[in-house]
Amino acid sequence: MRLLVPRMAVVRLQPRTVSPALRRWNSTASSKTQQREPESFFTPAPGDDKPFMVTTPIFYVNASPHIGHLHSMVLTDTFARFSALRHPDRPVLFSTGTDEHGMKIQQAAAKGGMSEKEFCDEVSQRFRNLADKAETGYTDFVRTSEERHYAAVDAFWARLMASGSVYKGTHEGWYSVSDECFYSEQQIEKADDGKMIATETGNEVVWSEEENWKFRLGDYKDQLREWLQRDEAVHPWPMHANIARQVDGMGELSISRPASRVKWGVPVPGDPSQTIYVWVDALINYLTVAGFPGEMPAWPADMHVVGKDIIRFHALHWPALLSAAKLPLPKRVLAHAHWTMGNAKMSKSRGNVVDPIAAMDHYGPDAVRWYLMRSGGSLEGDSDYSAGELSKAHAKLGAQLGNLVQRILAPKLLAGVGESFERDADMDATLSVLPEAIERRFEGYELTAAVGALEAALADANRFFSDNEPWAKTNTTREMAYAYATLRNVGILSRPIIPGKSEELLDRLGVPADERGWKDAQWNGELDVVEMKRRLEEAGKKFKGTTLFPRIDDKT
Repeated sequence: MRLLVPRMAVVRLQPRTVSPALRRWNSTASSKTQQREPESFFTPAPGDDKPFMVTTPIFYVNASPHIGHLHSMVLTDTFARFSALRHPDRPVLFSTGTDEHGMKIQQAAAKGGMSEKEFCDEVSQRFRNLADKAETGYTDFVRTSEERHYAAVDAFWARLMASGSVYKGTHEGWYSVSDECFYSEQQIEKADDGKMIATETGNEVVWSEEENWKFRLGDYKDQLREWLQRDEAVHPWPMHANIARQVDGMGELSISRPASRVKWGVPVPGDPSQTIYVWVDALINYLTVAGFPGEMPAWPADMHVVGKDIIRFHALHWPALLSAAKLPLPKRVLAHAHWTMGNAKMSKSRGNVVDPIAAMDHYGPDAVRWYLMRSGGSLEGDSDYSAGELSKAHAKLGAQLGNLVQRILAPKLLAGVGESFERDADMDATLSVLPEAIERRFEGYELTAAVGALEAALADANRFFSDNEPWAKTNTTREMAYAYATLRNVGILSRPIIPGKSEELLDRLGVPADERGWKDAQWNGELDVVEMKRRLEEAGKKFKGTTLFPRIDDKT
């Protein structure tokens, strides 16, 4: 059903203006460190029927999930949902999962008095529960202990062997048990306590010498440079520049560990004395979910979403390994910053770790998602987690979104809706630019700004409604029409960010399921207010006595 305004509607002529807040979110200027306007990323080229593939990192199961894991999941889910909203005919492959091999798993399982498999089963389920609780729409939850993954790793290793890029030899260097990797002399420093640490992670390293399989990483510098020359193969730009600086220093990569030390992992094919390095095993998960070694219609991945601490593995090691295996490289690696508390890194020893399940139990998954994207969606700078700010985010959603819905469902105001309304140029401008503002920010991966644009549009609608005081009028058509149109369009455009509450919002507005697509959020001033009134009256009866964002007593 297309909503139309009767042609008798009167247009009040005045300059088309947009509120300063919404104008700011729709600005062409990107972040201070952004060097150029990104190309259209979510829109496929004409004739391109490849599914949109986006992935979270797989999460290491040596400990329970925390707010940083939830952030990675929600960020990735938001991009996946935006692709589906913007191009509904394009399939989406969205994978997440758990990384279940390595020495730290052995140690954690032994400490817990259980087998490695039992330990992995238990902790992996916690991550799946987190993904489900957050209403992420993943299409595949991969575990590296699955048989299909072992098959993919074996096939990938065979390709590496065929390329001549791997050989067995002695490896020595600074090794971190916590990070499960070797570091070069340039990547370590002496800490205040005299111990040697990795500058990238701050974890202790010790000198180690062992026999293992090695990958000629430095042989693929040219392929990496070519990949990095694409428009932002790595984002954000400072990460891209940092990775580019590291290419010249690439040498060899140790890609196995003695099975006598690391037994819990994928055995090297044909060499049971060695276990494949956990990071090589983990990276191959992306191929596993794509269908390797069979047909891979979604590969290459359009976007790997990762934390900034693991960017080197994804933007140096992974493209080089894929090049050696003669497989297409991912289109983009997107790195996000971390969450702190009290401006300090979260850790159990500091007692400042946030339980994401508890946060969603208290505020609901959508309020938490909104807060994470509003505060941590700018990618580059670390965000400081605050329960107080999360509470404010929930309250603001209730005040700006929930209350406006309640207002337009009021029978008294609905009784004043007529057959036409006087147009307002300011509100027309706000509604007209909103989809563009959202798309621009998603294309720039600036979700903080996307949420800001939605908040600005809601603020405009609430201000317009209050300033015009429809409760004091007999004809409420104009105020009701613009409130309804804003709520409807915000409901549609916020579907990637708050999938549960956006659908409930549209239900409360009586918007049919087939009118919730991207095209339905485009504004040209046409609105059938008679149909609007009918929908709101029916929805008002259905949702009587309930609110979209119930108040929460944070004193408890």
